Amino acid sequence: MGIFKHRRKLIVNREVQYDALMFVGLFVTGIFIAQVIAGWVLISKLESKALAGEYGSMTIAEFIAHHKTIFLVNELLVVIVCLVAGFYLTNKVTSKIVGPLFNIRRILNKAAKPEAEPVEIKLREGDYFQDLAKDLNVALQKRK
Repeated sequence: MGIFKHRRKLIVNREVQYDALMFVGLFVTGIFIAQVIAGWVLISKLESKALAGEYGSMTIAEFIAHHKTIFLVNELLVVIVCLVAGFYLTNKVTSKIVGPLFNIRRILNKAAKPEAEPVEIKLREGDYFQDLAKDLNVALQKRK
């Protein structure tokens, strides 16, 4: 009956994990929607050409051979644009995570030295872990 055991929660920081999941979900959804739109536009153009009689008696195999490169390039361009946008957004989100952690580590290492003067953790506005920094600042002030 191991299946029905209570599952422990592994959410460490809801704000960080939910935002990361949101960006991943939006990124995957964005790629999917962009590909569907690009495919729809291409098929619409091909359909209008077919209705105008531009393909004559072309077989399906000839049609596919003639247009597969256009279709693949069309989809590849959409994916590349989405990947660049996704990379930019991911970099923006991860800098809000990594920057504060680096800053907290640097300040704690400075405070650990015996001759250390009083220190305070200051994070940029919009960074994650603001509440952690406040708690650590309280602990650092009590250390004096």
